[in-house]
Amino acid sequence: MERQEQGWTWEQMENFFYVSNEEKADVVWECRICELRDSEILQKLLNIYGAGIKATTKDVTVMYLAGWFGYLCGSMHFLSSDGWKVNARNIKLQLYKNQRGTMLISFIIQSEDLVEKGSSEWVEDFYKVKMKPVYMLLQAMSTNNNLLHMWYQATHSLYWISDRMKHSGLLDRYVRQYEKNVEMFKEATPSSCMGVLTEKHPYAKKLIFIENPWDLHDPMPLKPSCCLAYQTEGGHLCYTCPRMKKSERLEKYNKILAEHSTTS
Repeated sequence: MERQEQGWTWEQMENFFYVSNEEKADVVWECRICELRDSEILQKLLNIYGAGIKATTKDVTVMYLAGWFGYLCGSMHFLSSDGWKVNARNIKLQLYKNQRGTMLISFIIQSEDLVEKGSSEWVEDFYKVKMKPVYMLLQAMSTNNNLLHMWYQATHSLYWISDRMKHSGLLDRYVRQYEKNVEMFKEATPSSCMGVLTEKHPYAKKLIFIENPWDLHDPMPLKPSCCLAYQTEGGHLCYTCPRMKKSERLEKYNKILAEHSTTS
């Protein structure tokens, strides 16, 4: 589908959401998003991706995937806010390795699978029909993960989407349209469409901001829930991990500042 007037690019879609309209070169494994409701296929994803990130427990892989799917959900809000509907049954998930050998995920959406559609109601159906079953099955396959905390990983992804947009060349109106779309989703859509039985919407989680040692003028949010990165081989608590004690974070903050001062 060729667009006569389009203020965003597929390069931006990849930067914001890890969404591409081109197949990756070094694909390790792939499936369609709709196939992930099959426990055997989802288990295959857990096994391959878990090995790729050197997860020591299945819980780690689940939390990482919850964050990745948050980016996919964000892309649905973005496309909806620009008047597009996505033929979701054709979205592919591809596991691939970059030049450094790091296992990454790309969501493939072909241009012909975008349909002009004014209404945004289809996004709620995307959560109910596509994402809710996957998150609930992932939670059932894990040992200790809480479904709400899994969605908090997606909440964190949505924050970084907005941050990347604001620091890009994307026209302001697209950023405003996207953020308005997400806000309306928080206010009008029940948490039950995400499988969460809480009065407060997972995306309405208030973020707590802390000082950023890499950029003193740009505070960064604590993660709403732990991604369990410390349970990967050689892993550790992230600087923004809610599990980290204030004293530990201060020590790390000073260490990073010292390292920057010696290299600048």
